[in-house]
Amino acid sequence: MKNIDIKSLIIGGLLTSTIFLGVAATSPTDKWDDNQKWSVQEAQFNPGAGWEPIGGVRVSGSGVLASAKVLYRKRVK
Repeated sequence: MKNIDIKSLIIGGLLTSTIFLGVAATSPTDKWDDNQKWSVQEAQFNPGAGWEPIGGVRVSGSGVLASAKVLYRKRVK
């Protein structure tokens, strides 16, 4: 029968609790529904307060002169 390493057991427990708490950490006042409206903008830098990156990097040009565009979203309603 194999022995379980105590360090591996502790690391596994901490990782599991971190994932569990990260998924379950929502407020009862959060208003997530199907009627949300979002504004989406493509920019090279963060456009300001309230905008969050959602991905979609597009690179135009090549080499040193290449410019990357990222999609940002902001909740409107």
